[in-house]
Amino acid sequence: MGRAAVLTTTPLIIRGSGALDTMRGWTPEYVSERLGEREVPVAIADPDGAFRYNTAAREGLRHEPMRGSRLATEFRDTASGRRLSMQQMSIPNALVELRDELAVPPYIPTDVITDINLWMASESSSTPLHYDNMNNLFAQLDGRKKFVLFNPSQSDLLYPGPLDIRTRHLSTVDLSDPDLERFPKFAQAEYWEAVVLPGDLLFIPAFWWHQVSAPDISVSVNYWWRADVRDCTCPSYFRQLYLDLVIEDVRGLFVTHDLRALGNGSAALLTLAEQTIGHGEAGVAARLCGGVIVAAAKDTCTELGIAPAGGIDDAFAELEKRGAWSAEDADAARRGLALAVAAGPDRSVPAPDVQKIIGRLRSSTLNWEHPARVGGDRP
Repeated sequence: MGRAAVLTTTPLIIRGSGALDTMRGWTPEYVSERLGEREVPVAIADPDGAFRYNTAAREGLRHEPMRGSRLATEFRDTASGRRLSMQQMSIPNALVELRDELAVPPYIPTDVITDINLWMASESSSTPLHYDNMNNLFAQLDGRKKFVLFNPSQSDLLYPGPLDIRTRHLSTVDLSDPDLERFPKFAQAEYWEAVVLPGDLLFIPAFWWHQVSAPDISVSVNYWWRADVRDCTCPSYFRQLYLDLVIEDVRGLFVTHDLRALGNGSAALLTLAEQTIGHGEAGVAARLCGGVIVAAAKDTCTELGIAPAGGIDDAFAELEKRGAWSAEDADAARRGLALAVAAGPDRSVPAPDVQKIIGRLRSSTLNWEHPARVGGDRP
């Protein structure tokens, strides 16, 4: 698969793919047999079968350890009323018993794969409506899965959760019983439905909202890979760039997205900032500049063995005092960070001011490289 602009690319089902032949026998019983007496974490749904995230809990979902040999029996037990799910278990790293049988469909660019996961779900269970940062190829191996999908352009109609690392990708609308008094705009949302059968592949572009339910007991594998950042210009992507984490550790963007077409390190992020201004998102561009500045300060402090007692302002002052930064560079850093802090989803900043900061950063010594990123869960 090549580039896929998330707003204009639609999900795609490939029926009966031969690419899954080595995994066709992965039934619940087979997985149970292979895992044997080893314990794995299993999530427990609410009584109605929905897996709802408790943002106050560290894990988000309720879990309990379960021996592999018990999985098929427990997951097929409908009389108990319990609905279970084994979620996002890395096959290369956490399920080595299955690793040798793992196949990677030829449609995926293997150099940017980050995760290959096994999923098992009880029948009549469902996930919350959410999106993922990455492109996703979902392979159905046993049972059926049903997907309800929404284009990222409709994000505002789906009432995303609070802007933090744990909830920004979750909708606050319950699809099983939407409360249109609380969420009136949801009535305008249009959706797609897809049902995947054993042997089917479903491509879900990054940032497409989706809810997944299991009409039957189900075994699936999914492949996540970093999307080209140029294709991710959508409301959810811009919104999550306002997270404080972007300023504190902007290098994380190289983990979640493919920025290679824009250059390397700070140069790539400043090009991305210029492009976001072109999309009317000067505040996002300011946040990216803030991340570039903080990363430069941290790198230089580390190189010089400096551990400023105070905050980032003290670091700037110390770097200027030691001659690591010129007065001009320190001024650009202070002004750029002030713009970044002032920007927010509901707080605009002047685009010309941000463009000026980008220019000053490009011509400064506050530039840095980022190590080449390789795939995470490549087998």
